[in-house]
Amino acid sequence: MFACRTLKLSKQLERVARTALAKPDLVAFGSTRSVAVACSVSPTTVARLATVLGFDSFRDLKLFFQQHLRRVSNS
Repeated sequence: MFACRTLKLSKQLERVARTALAKPDLVAFGSTRSVAVACSVSPTTVARLATVLGFDSFRDLKLFFQQHLRRVSNS
């Protein structure tokens, strides 16, 4: 999803996406507020990224990252 070249993100959304890729634990175990502070954006922007990527909510994005980290740690 993140690597899709047809996905156009605003600068703020891109900042959140890049941070999520660099620090997946931040999304997996953080809140919209903690991610927003780390990215210097609003919590609304963090929640918006989740929906832009096709998730129903930030909670779903968070679960996705948790599952990813579980798979990586079990490899």
